[in-house]
Amino acid sequence: MSRGLVIPPIFFGIRDNAPVLDGLRGAFAQCDVSHPYSDWFVADNLITVGKSRGFLTADRFTSAVLDSSPDPKELAIAWRTHVLCWAAESCLGLDGDYVECGSYQGYSAEVILRYTDGLGGKAFYLYDLFNPSGGDGEGHRLPAHSDGLHERVRRRLAGFPHAVVTQGKVPEVLAQTSPAKIAFLHIDMNNADAELGALEMLFDRIVAGGIIVFDDYGWKVYGDQKRREDAFATQRGYAILELPTGQGLLIKR
Repeated sequence: MSRGLVIPPIFFGIRDNAPVLDGLRGAFAQCDVSHPYSDWFVADNLITVGKSRGFLTADRFTSAVLDSSPDPKELAIAWRTHVLCWAAESCLGLDGDYVECGSYQGYSAEVILRYTDGLGGKAFYLYDLFNPSGGDGEGHRLPAHSDGLHERVRRRLAGFPHAVVTQGKVPEVLAQTSPAKIAFLHIDMNNADAELGALEMLFDRIVAGGIIVFDDYGWKVYGDQKRREDAFATQRGYAILELPTGQGLLIKR
């Protein structure tokens, strides 16, 4: 029996959730709960009505999430995590390894590895500064960033021998250790220069049918990333698909 996921109504970037949630509660109060469109999803700055959201009760997905011991903020991004699992599984039959630029605490990587039963032995290369200095590293400093985060992520993924956790600044660190062929690429660095550097270094290594998932692509606060990634894709004859989750999706031909 599926354990199911209970998603907390967390809205990122909103200093005080109370006004938002009070407005939503008012909308809920006027909703006819017997109507087929009465089923709401409210989390991760995403509100949907009447969608099936089958992944929230799918055994393999819910087990992968819950066995990764998520905190409430990680549970709130379940829809984004589902997209990652779908893309990762879709690339299992391709030649090439997996890459994640911007791993933070290793949660997304652990869920992917659990969901795909260790990627069938493919290597999963993870890159992050893990303790970015204020303003000159890729991304912004988050609560868990610290001198010990790299080692904690290594321990977190110790049960997956093909996970290669590397500390360093992207794109420079990619020149030191990165796969020659890539089936799946997840980019989540909250920094346009770092993300474009990763694309310039790795795009030509992605095999036909390989998938890139951009975590920050559709979020307005990261508009510079979207503009520059769109230009990069257009120059190569591609268009990135913007998803309601805020992610972007590109499939290599």
